[in-house]
Amino acid sequence: MLLTFAAFFFVLSVVVFVHEFGHFVVAKLNRIYVVTFSFGFGPKLVRKKVGETEYAISALPFGGYVKFAGEMAEGERGAPEAPPELDVPPARMYRNKAPWQRMSVVLAGPVMNFALALFVFIFSLYVEGVDVNPSTAIQEIAKGSPAETAGIKSGDVILAINGQRIAYWGQIEKALAGREGAKSRYTILRGADTVSVDIAPTYDAESRAWRIGIISYLSARIGDVKKQSPAERAGLRPGATVLAINDTTVTSFFDIERRCARRLGVPMKFTWEYRGVVRSAVITPVAGEEASEGKRLDVVKVGQIGVSPYYERVRITFGEAVVYGSRTFAGMFAAIIGFLGKLFSGHATIRAIGGPLRVGIMAGDMIRWGFSYLIYFLAFFSLNLAIFNLLPILPFDGGHFVLGLIETVSRRPIGRRVQQVLMQAGFILLIVLMVFILSVDIFNIVR
Repeated sequence: MLLTFAAFFFVLSVVVFVHEFGHFVVAKLNRIYVVTFSFGFGPKLVRKKVGETEYAISALPFGGYVKFAGEMAEGERGAPEAPPELDVPPARMYRNKAPWQRMSVVLAGPVMNFALALFVFIFSLYVEGVDVNPSTAIQEIAKGSPAETAGIKSGDVILAINGQRIAYWGQIEKALAGREGAKSRYTILRGADTVSVDIAPTYDAESRAWRIGIISYLSARIGDVKKQSPAERAGLRPGATVLAINDTTVTSFFDIERRCARRLGVPMKFTWEYRGVVRSAVITPVAGEEASEGKRLDVVKVGQIGVSPYYERVRITFGEAVVYGSRTFAGMFAAIIGFLGKLFSGHATIRAIGGPLRVGIMAGDMIRWGFSYLIYFLAFFSLNLAIFNLLPILPFDGGHFVLGLIETVSRRPIGRRVQQVLMQAGFILLIVLMVFILSVDIFNIVR
């Protein structure tokens, strides 16, 4: 529990702090009087005034906040012009700035969250490299695919494409992307024979990539082992190769996944080899969540023991990291937007929704896999927060942006009363939404 809380605290603090820092920087650039910039909420533990702004560390270290002079509407109950000890020129009040200036301030928060996610993807790939499947063997062939039409078979091993040797699976995808639909000659090892076939890929709109319809083979070798998982407690370690489950031979990592998924809570005998020694233990899969694609996107409980497939790590240049990181960012952004589309169109169940409780649990899961997993989750959460904050309703940044846009088009300020009504309606909607999401979170946890 403590580890889960620490991971959630880390993710939430970084993402929210970066968000508020975006508001702070752009407000300063627009000559808005920033009264306070605080890390955390609640009573201030440490404070230091530098120039006109007070910088503080507050008691509840979950993100932070920025306070502008004149941030609330003039005459609004409980909204003074500025703290009584300050003499702020009217021109530096937030509400007196031009609509485009206020719009730039409110957009800065989500933009910083987008930038944080992109930076994490690029920097992580550059520092750590990319994980690649060292095998070029084919596990499955998609029905009706170019590979099936060309006569490719399960178990075939791709040796080369257009005469260029293929050392790992990622090079196949790279070669497909470079050809963009043109035919390529594949040199295939089939048993003891070497054959050559010509295949033209087709474009897959969902993954936005060129495909020939093949699925890679993943060996039964273990990559990462989740801390405190059934696998770790049984003695499975990274690098071990699973030989059998219940005395049935295991040939690929897909065998491990499939058998564990179907036997939630059922003890199974695992036999594996590690550093030349064969070991056995009874391992009981525990509940984990997995997306289930059908008529509607759903999240189902499946059995898991806490292991991931083995990949080798390949270092890449900074330019390649920018390309791959940008693709990861774009793919995740599209996936989130696609999920929202399914949710609002009824093609996803409410079980797929995650609120603060689920985010906390996921953060705890990620840190148990390793710190690099938590960093990627931080980027995912930052991207989600940015999109969520752009909802065109108050009090979200998107709602304030829409008000500024209306003022820009109409060329006159929106009345104080109208703003108050919109703000109150937005808060009511937000409270209802949060109660609903928390209810879904609790349901997902106890089910």
